[in-house]
Amino acid sequence: MAPRSRSSVFCDREKLFPRYIPGVLPHREPQMRVLQGLFMEFLRRPGETYQRVVQLLGPIGAGKTCTANRFCLQYQREAEEKGISLKYVHVNCKLEARSSFTLYRTLLEMAAPEVASRGQSPGEMLRLLVDHLRSEGMYLLLVLDDVDYLIRRQKGEEPEGGVVYDLTRLNEMHLGEPGNVVGVIFIARDEGFRDLLDPSEVSTLGSVVVRLSGYDAGQLWDILAARVEEAFRPGAVEEGIIGYVADLAAGKRHQPGDCRFALDILLTAGLIADDEQADSVNLEHVRTAVGETYWGMSSEGLLALDEHSMAVLRGAIQALRFEKTPYVDLRTVHEFYKVSCETQELCSLSYSRVRELAMDLHHGGFIDYQMERGIGIAGASLEDLSRILSNLERRRDLV
Repeated sequence: MAPRSRSSVFCDREKLFPRYIPGVLPHREPQMRVLQGLFMEFLRRPGETYQRVVQLLGPIGAGKTCTANRFCLQYQREAEEKGISLKYVHVNCKLEARSSFTLYRTLLEMAAPEVASRGQSPGEMLRLLVDHLRSEGMYLLLVLDDVDYLIRRQKGEEPEGGVVYDLTRLNEMHLGEPGNVVGVIFIARDEGFRDLLDPSEVSTLGSVVVRLSGYDAGQLWDILAARVEEAFRPGAVEEGIIGYVADLAAGKRHQPGDCRFALDILLTAGLIADDEQADSVNLEHVRTAVGETYWGMSSEGLLALDEHSMAVLRGAIQALRFEKTPYVDLRTVHEFYKVSCETQELCSLSYSRVRELAMDLHHGGFIDYQMERGIGIAGASLEDLSRILSNLERRRDLV
């Protein structure tokens, strides 16, 4: 009888994908309240307010799309409860709109498919959209995601005018009257795209900005803990693993605080655990996942290390194996370093010198050295890295 295969560490891996929008967004409540305040008046007096234009800015992985999506879905539901016919349309400019023409066509097909047809110019499509909303007594809340990508692409081809000018003036098709476009939310990484706009576009864009900063380690822990509860079986991911992944994402050299990166690591680590038929996600799964999805250690870089730096690295590996924790303090590494030196018949260096070498290894991307936490390794599994070091040392012996 064949042995029974282990069950997956996941209960619903879809909860780790970027497209999933959780019911609660930890640490984005202030931004949600600002958006609510900006758009609340329409729900009190539908048809009597003017179009809101908002810029939602923040780095990669700061939750811009999730925040906009969660707010708009909630806003649409509140409108429905009040008997207001409001449609929320979210367009990703990087994926769905490579020009103003494709953007307006996508917008028309999503908001008013019954009047969309081929052969219409961009201006005609916008006019059709506005007239359709008015005739049907409908309202529209529009979100343009990654709008900076479209603007940079468009300005290379159409230096005058553009989507910002067009979409912020939709309600001017019927001057003096509140229009049926409740608002437009432009999502971008930063304000740099404003430098590409002409003065008339900057003026219509306005200065209403909602900013999101990258998450810190504590905030990432809260977010990941909630996602783990939804995505993994109970007990499949320990709190120490969650904290380790949160620290890695918060301490990234490039784009620190990237929640998307942290979720990708958890997903990949879980897939590795399933492939090994493991009962839970462990540190080695996370280290391997980081090596596969972010940074790795090149053999060339390792070969360039001197023998004492190699001994410190080997000491860190052995200390992490022994402690079975994400980080170990430098004194523990120093003790294992001395054992490594004895094996290699090296005279061990002082603690202060080993600390300097550890900092060099950190700056070289071989280890993660934080004064308050200690030393960790994320770029490869400990087993793989130990094997690589052994192979490199054999290569050196042959030279």
